[in-house]
Amino acid sequence: MTTDERILAWLAVTNREWTIDKLRIVLAVPRREIEAAIEALRLAGNPIIADATGVRLTNDPSELAAYIDARRRRLVSQYRGTRALRNALRRMQRPTLFPELA
Repeated sequence: MTTDERILAWLAVTNREWTIDKLRIVLAVPRREIEAAIEALRLAGNPIIADATGVRLTNDPSELAAYIDARRRRLVSQYRGTRALRNALRRMQRPTLFPELA
């Protein structure tokens, strides 16, 4: 059984929230493998959501919609920060008229 299958089965059977760290201990696999498996399960269409209490499967459409919206807001925020950093990099790389004063 793959890690993906084990996580999905564990979340379905227990029907409660699990932190990544607790899943790591229970399933005896590295944290990054748990994180990658959860994202692969999401990409496969499994409704796995996360909050401060951990990750879990949901059957509630409104809960899933709220989670999707929260992920979108984080994505937009990260994009804005990345764009601002790109602009800062451009400013830093501009040649100056008097480099000795920079």
